[in-house]
Amino acid sequence: MPFMTTYYTEKGTMKQINQDALMIKTAQTNQGTVGLFVVCDGMGGLGKGEVASTMIIEGLSEWFQETLPNLLQSYSFDEIPVHFVNKIEYLNEQLIDYGTLNQIKCGTTLTAILVREQQFFTFQVGDSRAYSIGQELNQLTKDQSVVARELERGTITMEQATTHPERHVLLQCIGIEPVIEVATTSGVLTENEMILLCTDGFYHRLTDQEMLQDLQPSLLKTKEAMQNTLASIVNTIQNRQETDDITSILIKLK
Repeated sequence: MPFMTTYYTEKGTMKQINQDALMIKTAQTNQGTVGLFVVCDGMGGLGKGEVASTMIIEGLSEWFQETLPNLLQSYSFDEIPVHFVNKIEYLNEQLIDYGTLNQIKCGTTLTAILVREQQFFTFQVGDSRAYSIGQELNQLTKDQSVVARELERGTITMEQATTHPERHVLLQCIGIEPVIEVATTSGVLTENEMILLCTDGFYHRLTDQEMLQDLQPSLLKTKEAMQNTLASIVNTIQNRQETDDITSILIKLK
């Protein structure tokens, strides 16, 4: 089952450079149509966030093109995620080495989804997100942030989370600590569902209801409609005074 995809990325209004990065890769394989979709949010506060996000995207692109085809010859699709996690861990080490060599700290979030036909696996480090959208909006990933942890513990409310002084503090990212825990989930999509990947600049000033209403798969029947809708949503976000970089990928099963 092929994918119809589009994306939108916009530099933050207070930023000199867009430190987000994204990847859209699809291929016909011996196990069916496979897609790998990734968003990374480079951490500007650490310096060279755009380098961190780009290095991760380039490394995962190489994995998809050169390593994945060989893996699919020897393993079932269900066995592929462990190899992908190994690649993420290796890239984390590479990014740390780069930072050490250049005497800087550079980190990035990573949210990726690997899809074959309707089966998917998500991979998460940080607070970018993946959603499935159909009759309902379902967040497929779990934010690895201080605010998300405190919300889960019940120590703060959702309203308090929006203004919490540590709302941008991550529990982990790629490129800082030698050991990371890549959170994974899995599931199966229906033919009428879409996938949304986005950085935090996209979702911070939107409600779940707004995303569900604007991104109804039944209304987005063409790539042009998907693209125009993402552009319209980003315009709304910026009108609400969002200053961060904004990146999103929309994937629809055809």
